[in-house]
Amino acid sequence: MNIKNSVDMIEAYLGLDRKPVGVKFFFDKEEFDNFEVPQRDRKVTYCNSVQLASKGKSMKLTKENQACPNGAMALKMKEVPEPMANGKGRYSKNIYHDVETSKKINSDMEFLTEEPAGIVVMPLENYADEPDVVVVVGKSYSVMRMLQGHAYFNGYTNNLRTVGLQAVCQDLTTYPYNTQDINISLLCPGTRLVADWEVDEIGMGIPFDKWYQVVEGVKETTNPFERDKNKEAIVARLKDKGLDASGIRFNENYDDGSYTGGKVEIDK
Repeated sequence: MNIKNSVDMIEAYLGLDRKPVGVKFFFDKEEFDNFEVPQRDRKVTYCNSVQLASKGKSMKLTKENQACPNGAMALKMKEVPEPMANGKGRYSKNIYHDVETSKKINSDMEFLTEEPAGIVVMPLENYADEPDVVVVVGKSYSVMRMLQGHAYFNGYTNNLRTVGLQAVCQDLTTYPYNTQDINISLLCPGTRLVADWEVDEIGMGIPFDKWYQVVEGVKETTNPFERDKNKEAIVARLKDKGLDASGIRFNENYDDGSYTGGKVEIDK
């Protein structure tokens, strides 16, 4: 499996409305400067850069491009101010019940520990070499299926952490980068405002080292977890992309014969 093939597969199996996004951190300025993607010519919030990449846009970002102070803090392009670090900042806005809770929220977040020279944000399929993190935003059903794909190889997901703040920058990017594990996010009011996500969209952040596992796991769990109506659509998308659909089996699910006590209507 390569990057292009993995994107074709995940799009075929999940029918995503947005492209998976690859994020790469550069800590060497010359390497960043030489990366052949256009430098953003104005400010943008980090989360909106991810949203734009999910629709096909590619860009390089530096400290000067950061339009959101919280995103810049997560990316180590701005220092965390004392009112946020000590908890008083968010407490003063009645986001949390007390200063201690507010302070703990900030200390539990996983920000970058080294300032990057720059960041590349673009559709995953455009990368020739591996990015650091893959961000996928889509319907909750698609995120559920990716969790099942991850579980196929890794078992129960114990580390998921989200709090409805700094959703794309921290939940979906710096947290997976630092922990080298997946995370999900229900997004946050800030990113829903500036990046204009759909109301029913949520996200998953995946360190690239686990990306191929997730894709393969989604493929392998299609027969037990997908109903026949979805399988028909998957087969059609696989064929459209020139991929093998022979492994899809109909009239087969993990819960066959499990439900008793009355007739259960299941739309297959």
